[in-house]
Amino acid sequence: MAGLVLEGGAFRGMFTAGAIDALLDEEVRIPYTIGVSSGASYGCSYVSRQRGRNWEIVERFSANPRYSGMRNFFTSRAIMDLVWVFDQIPNRLVPFDFETFYNTPERFVTGCSDFYSLKPLYYEKEAFDASGKLVMASCALPFYFPPIYYGGRRLVDGGLSDPIPLLHSEAEGNACNLVVLTKPKSYRHYLKPDERALTFYYSFISENAAGWIKIRPHVFNHVFKRCLEEDGNGKNVSLFIPEDLMISRFDRDLDKLKALYEAGYEGVLSRLDEIRDLARVN
Repeated sequence: MAGLVLEGGAFRGMFTAGAIDALLDEEVRIPYTIGVSSGASYGCSYVSRQRGRNWEIVERFSANPRYSGMRNFFTSRAIMDLVWVFDQIPNRLVPFDFETFYNTPERFVTGCSDFYSLKPLYYEKEAFDASGKLVMASCALPFYFPPIYYGGRRLVDGGLSDPIPLLHSEAEGNACNLVVLTKPKSYRHYLKPDERALTFYYSFISENAAGWIKIRPHVFNHVFKRCLEEDGNGKNVSLFIPEDLMISRFDRDLDKLKALYEAGYEGVLSRLDEIRDLARVN
């Protein structure tokens, strides 16, 4: 079987949104999708068959301070107005098609992390509800979002525990995968200042979790290297952001976001035959 693996990356996920719309336009059906953080937020529109929905949201609302801005910390303790972004937008302003999402045959898995241990947790699409809390939890990067209570747990960003969920897709039986990454090929991860702060924060909560944050860059780089080396080998296809389009995770410049979207779209079209072959794997 084939899988679609979607990395996070906040607004860099516009690259993912473009790739998803190309798959929908070309009627490429991949039976299993897994996303973490913005990969989950944008990826669910692939399963609900809502071509263009992700771009519509960004085009209409990216300049709105409620969509991203420091003043939201006073109301939501987050960089976003959580109720507005994860409840009002999908339920009223740009409605998410829950009926199609639930009734399509494809599986959709959202990756989250347990707040205390930072162990990965994976939720099937049946766990989705109209509150938007599951997607909110998958995007809840500490310091930018508070932990989200869902299903009796405190959850944080899925990318903390499984930044590129390729291994989980393979463990689920997907021999071939289309991996959509939000980094250029030259990227290598290292422990950044906010991650060092997070390590210090978790040293008071869980030594194991703090230790995991320290080695997480090595885990990311290992999987990322696999994506580079295995790309086009007849098994996996990996799409990378062009080198000149790399932006910071919360960059809201609409021209840059449009360029990322178009690059993701063209990335799929440029390798459409390979992707079609991959999607046919049973």
